[in-house]
Amino acid sequence: MSNHHFTVLSVKQVLLAIVGIYTTQTIITSLTTQALPTLWRDAGVSLQFIGLTALLWIPWGLRFLWSPLMERWRLPENQLIRRSRGLILTGQWLIVSLFLLISLLVWWGILELSQSAVVFLTILLFTALVAATTDIASDGFTVEQLAEQQRGWGNTAQVGSSYLGAMLGSGGFLLICVHWDLATAFLLLALIILLLSVPMFLLREPPRSSTAILTHRPSLKYAWSRATIRISLVLMLLSSVGIRLTLGMFGPFLIDKGASLSDVGWLFGSLNITVGFMGAILGGILVQTKPSWQAVIIALAIELVVLFALTLLADSVSLSILMFLISLMFAVFSVLWVALYSVLMSVASPLQSGVDFTLFQSADALLAVLAGLLAGSLAQYLGYTACFGLAAVSVVVAIGAIIYQTKRVA
Repeated sequence: MSNHHFTVLSVKQVLLAIVGIYTTQTIITSLTTQALPTLWRDAGVSLQFIGLTALLWIPWGLRFLWSPLMERWRLPENQLIRRSRGLILTGQWLIVSLFLLISLLVWWGILELSQSAVVFLTILLFTALVAATTDIASDGFTVEQLAEQQRGWGNTAQVGSSYLGAMLGSGGFLLICVHWDLATAFLLLALIILLLSVPMFLLREPPRSSTAILTHRPSLKYAWSRATIRISLVLMLLSSVGIRLTLGMFGPFLIDKGASLSDVGWLFGSLNITVGFMGAILGGILVQTKPSWQAVIIALAIELVVLFALTLLADSVSLSILMFLISLMFAVFSVLWVALYSVLMSVASPLQSGVDFTLFQSADALLAVLAGLLAGSLAQYLGYTACFGLAAVSVVVAIGAIIYQTKRVA
């Protein structure tokens, strides 16, 4: 029987699956980088302990170590089949189970927000491990399928769905906690993630098309042997420092400036998703008009302007202006992520796209751990202005490095 009708997925199938994948992944990361820090600050937990939530990035940072094993399972030697779908679904359903477990433990009174903070971190660390491992297969699936479709708009869907996940995992989660309770919030997230797995469940992943790739054995050595991977890795890290120094501090900053939990919930929720989607669309247009690193430079320049304003005005303007500037930052992050993803996907090898793209994202996650810990201490001892100011300086360095490298190549 011919498998011809399985060889190509429609653009709609790919985009819906990507939305499900990346919304789920960002629910996990935004829950740990935005919602929990805000809830803990509201409950009186110290900024230094809140900085420890950056440790939840460790599985995302270290997964490159086991990405070749996952990639070899996903793309078995001497077979044309792909196993991305089964790996992704298994991971998503495990996360659903873990969130249901947390919901039950909170409902039974075994887990409490401030008293059980360490237990919360431990369970969420395991959840992050599952999500990070699943994402290796997700990266492989996405790079492979977008390579055959319209990559610019695929990246827009990827980043746009990340903002949907951020809305659900941060603002939406906070608002449910305000109006209902923590147990209900985790229960609803579990049901949402289950729903998000449906597009992947319904598709049938096409086999690989060429027998020439069957002899390749995915490895970190092959990734690291290519100069384009090494250079892109350094430039990506420099471009991400500004994001990673500020993202986890926005919620606590607004709480300390007098915002209510509900205010922050609405900012990270409805406003965040609106500006995030707008940023993703603008990023898609930017990528179509400005090739490669040019789009990244433009996004970084806009980020520098907003960060500079935030640094200068952090202690002297009204809460509403600060909330406006932070919402602008989310829009800029969205543009920057679309631009970065587009460049990084273009340098990932079709022989082991899961390994290559995971290497980039792992490095970014390790940066998030270090920058998050640094940001917590900076904010605690030197104030939020120092944190935002250092982020602005890092953007200047990133722009200079990219310009230098692109001129050198030219």
